[in-house]
Amino acid sequence: MLLDRHRVARLIELSAMERAVKGPERLLREEEVKLFIKAAYDDATDAARAEFMKRVQAMPTSAWPWSAVQVTTSRGGGGVSLGKIVAVPKPTVATVPAALVLLRGQAASVDADPGDRLPDAGMPGAVEWEPLMKALESWDTAAVKTWIGPQGWVSPMGTVAGAMDLPGGMDDDAATAGAPAGGGAMPAGQGAADEPADGGGGRALEGTQSGGVPAPQGEVSRWTGWRHPAVLAAGAAAVVTVGVVIYRVGRRRSLDRLSAEIRRQGEAP
Repeated sequence: MLLDRHRVARLIELSAMERAVKGPERLLREEEVKLFIKAAYDDATDAARAEFMKRVQAMPTSAWPWSAVQVTTSRGGGGVSLGKIVAVPKPTVATVPAALVLLRGQAASVDADPGDRLPDAGMPGAVEWEPLMKALESWDTAAVKTWIGPQGWVSPMGTVAGAMDLPGGMDDDAATAGAPAGGGAMPAGQGAADEPADGGGGRALEGTQSGGVPAPQGEVSRWTGWRHPAVLAAGAAAVVTVGVVIYRVGRRRSLDRLSAEIRRQGEAP
């Protein structure tokens, strides 16, 4: 499986920010959240997209886009009473952010960073990474952070994700794609090699929608990333300026479409 450690770290930051920022600052930071969601959505499988939409549409539309990174807590079961005086409270259960569904459902790609490749459950070596999976499921962010290394996910035993697949830290897919050892390759996504980096350490796959916005019933359309020209003619300053303007307008429209669709479906009877 693929699990972008940079985006997981960014999601931890955004979920903490959601609980802290208020008023005008909250409005100003919404753009960061939208960009993060858009990039993660572009790289996710159809099943992960559908599950994500199902979760966010169950929340108030007025809370979008912060609802995608919001963490809620509730009292779980298991509380007991010891006699008539002492009572043991029920444990607190955290609901993980909806955006984590997108990160854990990242689509396979030969362009993915080898350090983000983890063995699927039941595969050789998967047992070593089970504590990380449990920390994610319980949203134990302090524990998750201890697994994030500069070259990849790192287990307490010192194993770096993807480092043992091929000499030099490359697996078969990464070698085919020409990905350098120890990371450095652009992660999974449509047009990832041409896209600018997002604030989550990953990449912002900005762009316009192709075939409309996603639907929670699983009929989720693929969005194709807007591609900036790879090579600009020397001295063509005017072309560069026009390209930047088009890119920004396209990004804004794409994010606005997703937000509008979330609100529209949430308000439908």
